[in-house]
Amino acid sequence: MASDEEWLRQISRRVVELRRARGMTQRALATKARLSVSQMFRIEQGANLSVSTLLAVARALGVTPDLLFTAQGTPVAAMLPGYAQADPPRPQMREAAVERVSNFVQGLSADERRRAIRLLRAAFPARRAE
Repeated sequence: MASDEEWLRQISRRVVELRRARGMTQRALATKARLSVSQMFRIEQGANLSVSTLLAVARALGVTPDLLFTAQGTPVAAMLPGYAQADPPRPQMREAAVERVSNFVQGLSADERRRAIRLLRAAFPARRAE
């Protein structure tokens, strides 16, 4: 039988998975569930949550609460009726996005540019070539 901590970890992973499948940010989910962003962050980190909070999160995700307990490995698309998984980003879309960001950053002052580059590096850590 799973420990309480294991259940909370599973629920938190499922909340993250369902939130991402819905294309929602933590802030959007927190707002829809009428929770604070910090509370949503703690839930996604595996913090203990009340039944009413669990129900609010499930309702905000548009699922029944039992889906938060579904075993890992079940595809989210299989759990959400009428949900079609989005296509992965196409390379040409990424190139266009990189060009827009680059053009934006070039228009900043030197100090703003340094801060923007630090922020981008933190948000998108470099991946090592394999």
